[in-house]
Amino acid sequence: MSIIKKKGNDYFEFDLDNNYFINFVNLKQIEEEHTHAFIEIVYTLNGCGIHRVDDKEYHVKGGDMLIINHNCRHTVVPLENLRYVDIMLKPEYVDATLKGSNDIFLLLRFRDFAVFSDMVIKDNLLIHFDGEERQKIETILEWTRVEQSKNLPAGELIIHSMLSILLSFVFRKMTENQRFRFTINDELLRFIERNCCNHLSIQEIATKCGYSAEHFSRMFKKYTGVPPAEYLMTCRIKRAKELLLKSDKPIDVLIDECGFSDRTAFFKKFYEHVGCTPLQFRKNQK
Repeated sequence: MSIIKKKGNDYFEFDLDNNYFINFVNLKQIEEEHTHAFIEIVYTLNGCGIHRVDDKEYHVKGGDMLIINHNCRHTVVPLENLRYVDIMLKPEYVDATLKGSNDIFLLLRFRDFAVFSDMVIKDNLLIHFDGEERQKIETILEWTRVEQSKNLPAGELIIHSMLSILLSFVFRKMTENQRFRFTINDELLRFIERNCCNHLSIQEIATKCGYSAEHFSRMFKKYTGVPPAEYLMTCRIKRAKELLLKSDKPIDVLIDECGFSDRTAFFKKFYEHVGCTPLQFRKNQK
């Protein structure tokens, strides 16, 4: 992989000497803003951090995978022991007919991925793997890393196969909102409770129900009596109280585990809901 500093701009431009590269990264300081003429798939192994892609921020933790298309301005901010795998890929590596193209969704024209072509939600760029799925993804990545580092017979064939399998998992995950839609009922409330700490957004929940955010908010309040943002916050505060009682972890660690990215906001919301600070609550309940 080569790095080129673009004249007249304040960011780096990355390019690939090859059609792919897999890089395991242990990031300890903010990565400089850059862009690239290839697809980037970033899988978080552990820790947490923030990816800034153009004008959006994505908060990531272990098991999260972020899809970044070509020419997006991108920087990474590590928050806590951030370790990730950076898969850099040109579509032509998967299918030679895509030479010169740089859009990951053009891969859906490829025969092997055609099954996903009508189901992938193209703005669902941050996906999460857990349980058995996560184990499979990390096994694929480690296997690919080993093959990349050694010049063994059939190594390129194995890497090509592993990356095709990885993309299949990615596209499958990106169809889940389309294949499994919720209605506004108790099942949805349980889903919010289980996932409230995963930086879940109202837009994401609305998409799962097939509604716009505005329409979803009206329907949700009609069903529960409270706006979805208030319900989501109540779930996060409930989780925060549980973690404060069940562990001795520092407050700054619990903030992210409760779905908050800002310490000030966490303390403010906790006080509004509970009537005391998190530290006072932990002390009073023990």
